[in-house]
Amino acid sequence: MILRTLALAALLASSSTFAADYTMRTGTLKFSGQQQGEAFEGRFDTFTPVIQFDAAALATSKLDVSIDLASADTQNSERDDTLKGTDFFAIADFPKARFVTQAIRAVDATHFEADATLTLRDKTVALKFPFNFEPNADGARLKAKVTLDRLAFGIGTGDWADESMIGHQVEVNVDLSLVKKS
Repeated sequence: MILRTLALAALLASSSTFAADYTMRTGTLKFSGQQQGEAFEGRFDTFTPVIQFDAAALATSKLDVSIDLASADTQNSERDDTLKGTDFFAIADFPKARFVTQAIRAVDATHFEADATLTLRDKTVALKFPFNFEPNADGARLKAKVTLDRLAFGIGTGDWADESMIGHQVEVNVDLSLVKKS
């Protein structure tokens, strides 16, 4: 009986070391690049973040985001159709992208860096993901900016691989308003 009571007490005490669950209230997932020397911007209208985070419990914190690639929108229908086609996202074969963190480290009280992977077109690439996480009254705000090499994912190869046509570097900006689950 004493062992069961001690085990239950240990379990209850350790539960406070688990990261809190958050849902997205509002958010943007934007990307930008160069096409024939001209800057362009776009966004993904449909993405689902699963966020468990606590700065005091980084070992159990994680970010896991599923992105609907068909929701890419650059305000240019010809470019959007090309992005969704076989030379780029190939959404018929690979409709979703997935971002997952493996480990998160604190830089300071609100700045963090994660070891993460991003999977696009069935290619998984490891990356460093710096982000800002600021708690507020009913949740938090998560912001991040990272630059990716599109060719690492096989996006825009062949005739599109020439950097004078489309820049290899794509900047991704994340801005999420989060609500803490009760």
